[in-house]
Amino acid sequence: MPESLPEPAALNWPVIATILGVLVVACGFIFGLTQNVIMTLIGATSVGGSLLVGWFLGAEATKSAAEARILAEKDALFASASPETAQGSVLVRDAVRFARAAIEATPNPVLIVDSAGRLVGTNQASRDRFSIDAGQVRFSAVIRRPNLVDAVSEVFKTGETRTLSIESRVPVDRYERVSIAPFEADQERFVLLSIQDETEARMSERMRADFLANASHELRTPLAGIIGFIETLRGPARDDAVARDRFLEIMHLQADRMSRLISDLLSLSRIELNEHVAPTARSDFAAAVQEIVESLPPDKQKRIEFKAGDDPLWVIGDWDEIQQIAANLIDNALKYGGPQSDVRIILSAWLDRDSALKSAMREWDGASRLPLTSPEVDRDRLYCTLRVEDSGPGIARQHLPRLSERFYRVEETATGKSGTGLGLAIVKHIVNRHRGGLVVESEQGRGTAFSVYLPQPLELGPVRTMVEVQAG
Repeated sequence: MPESLPEPAALNWPVIATILGVLVVACGFIFGLTQNVIMTLIGATSVGGSLLVGWFLGAEATKSAAEARILAEKDALFASASPETAQGSVLVRDAVRFARAAIEATPNPVLIVDSAGRLVGTNQASRDRFSIDAGQVRFSAVIRRPNLVDAVSEVFKTGETRTLSIESRVPVDRYERVSIAPFEADQERFVLLSIQDETEARMSERMRADFLANASHELRTPLAGIIGFIETLRGPARDDAVARDRFLEIMHLQADRMSRLISDLLSLSRIELNEHVAPTARSDFAAAVQEIVESLPPDKQKRIEFKAGDDPLWVIGDWDEIQQIAANLIDNALKYGGPQSDVRIILSAWLDRDSALKSAMREWDGASRLPLTSPEVDRDRLYCTLRVEDSGPGIARQHLPRLSERFYRVEETATGKSGTGLGLAIVKHIVNRHRGGLVVESEQGRGTAFSVYLPQPLELGPVRTMVEVQAG
């Protein structure tokens, strides 16, 4: 066993005798010089005080050295202990730190609740998933789901583990399975919630079912037409050159429509599969739109009024999907606006939510307007808005709520054009994934404007308070 530490005030007779001897010699020397008793006492006091201070400091240094020696002996004892004993000591000493690090490293959201309903532990995944602030300590204030709160209370009462499936529809569809397990620490009961995201598996299953149903329904009409024309060309119109050319042209259009339909269905399925995972990349919205415009044929480019600015308009989004938004909106404006309709493209940036909505769909006083999808309210978020407007016949008010439904078409347009009915559905789901908004504004006889607004990265900062780029 290590020895005990020496005390500075312990009686050490050799040291005391030495101090007294020095004091006697000092008194005789001072009296011999001064022949004054008072001066002798003052000098003896000074010498004695100095000796005591020196002795105390020496004792403290001895104590510190002894402490260091004892710690070294403890380390040596710990190193020489059995592996089981050493391992147990480490786990006991670092239990809290180890548990916190393990929970923080877990990729799934983890929440720990005490018997008073307070959040006493979270990891980064749960803080991101539920937007938990440092001041939020009530579990019921963070998880606003009565069935989940009741399940946690039941686990506290019964002490039995249970699982619960939860679904979210806003801002996107999300399916999760929550495992709720009790445990005890320091004679107090806690509950641990681990959340497993099952959205991808559920969406994948639904995607396969929807694709089969939609493809079989939508492909039936053009496929039947192609088969009919082939039978005609093989029979009555075998030698009719004029009919053959006309039928082949129609068959080509139907085959092209089927190809676009399958491509759009696959694209929509891929977007829906990852809709619950928000993108993190940064993309220049102005450059993406400019690239789409420059890829159009010259005759269509002449109808477009757009000029990109010198400053990049950064948004939080995937470059390819942002281009898909711009391509669909511009293509719809060119197609349904009519051959004489001009298309105007306006970009506005670094706007709060209210300003973004005003820029997107409050430009025409007599128009009908409707949000087709909206992001969650975030007062600190800034947005970039893309507005694509045509001067075509416009869309009647009753059609606006259904424009983003898959396969919904407004057939009675003046242009007589008909697409796959999937373009706006694709745009809506891309915007949902990007946590943005999609709105429509239309006035019959004046035109239609579709707008999207996407969140911008605050760390890049606004170049100006507002940047508006439009045709000169």
